[in-house]
Amino acid sequence: MTGPGRRVVAIDGPSGSGKSTIARGVARRLGLPVLDTGAMYRAVTLAVLEAGADPADEAACAATARAVDVAVEGGVTRLDGRDVSDAIRGPEVTAAVSTVSAHPSVRERLVARQRDWVRASRRRRGGGPRHRDGRVPATPR
Repeated sequence: MTGPGRRVVAIDGPSGSGKSTIARGVARRLGLPVLDTGAMYRAVTLAVLEAGADPADEAACAATARAVDVAVEGGVTRLDGRDVSDAIRGPEVTAAVSTVSAHPSVRERLVARQRDWVRASRRRRGGGPRHRDGRVPATPR
């Protein structure tokens, strides 16, 4: 995407490589809002685990992704309204997030939410640029 106000800064890389830290620093320096897409996948993974579902079961993970409300704003991750910012960084979620996030139907649902965030962010900022990091961040349409 090119043109005035259509810029999205995307940072991709392996889990634990510091994407979120870099993203927050770049966004702060440029005055951009940040969407930590990795936190979204981690929140869905937490919901899958809390439901007792198997992270390898794509249908169960997709149903969970459709059923839960995930919000990531200002460094706080909310799952159905509750702050799960610390819980999503725990070892159980870390061990399962790659499996859950690999399911195409989960990715489809979360990418749609990420695109909604970009559109809403553009409206709030009058079309200005924004910054995302995490899983498949360069999908702003």
